[in-house]
Amino acid sequence: MQISTKGLIEIMSHEGICLEPYLDSVGVWTIGVGQTKDDGFDPRTAGKLTLQEAVDLFKRKITAYTNAVDALGLDLSQTQYDALTSFCYNLGAGNLQKLCRGRTLAQIGDAITLYRIPPEIIERRQKEQTLFQKGVYSNTDGKVLVFPVENNKPRYSEGYDVDVRPYFAAPPMPGSAAPPAPVTPGSNPAPEPSAWGVFVSAILSIFKGK
Repeated sequence: MQISTKGLIEIMSHEGICLEPYLDSVGVWTIGVGQTKDDGFDPRTAGKLTLQEAVDLFKRKITAYTNAVDALGLDLSQTQYDALTSFCYNLGAGNLQKLCRGRTLAQIGDAITLYRIPPEIIERRQKEQTLFQKGVYSNTDGKVLVFPVENNKPRYSEGYDVDVRPYFAAPPMPGSAAPPAPVTPGSNPAPEPSAWGVFVSAILSIFKGK
């Protein structure tokens, strides 16, 4: 199973986006949707990201967390899968394993809100629990807060909403045919020579060379 686009946007709405490098609460350089040097990408060298770059980096980063959910070997619905990926993204694979170890799916859903430190995270836990138990996403309009950065710190009071759904549009499939070259209006493109024409031209060139 793969995380859904709704699940990705759900996590982004919990995390927010910063398009410039900043120092998080424990002094770690971060950019995008929680991207750090541990993800193989040094935020300090990134400059300012576009929204598309931030989304692409996030989609690459999320794989480590979906792998952790896959490793549980549980028979999950899509919304349960998305909820546990969000939980793991926030608290790590170790806490995900602790949450699920020895519990049924119903018990896992009930236990999600036990992880409520710091208090600011309680609302996120409640949303993850609702997603896991009822299949209801909290983000319904695709909008995610983008925070400007000043003096290496996010300006949370100045965050603005951006609909990120267009940034998840599927790219062209590898190997897809290239579009035909445009024809200038009023011009007539030269027709390609037929096989017979090529043959006749070759014979004539032989005689001309004699």
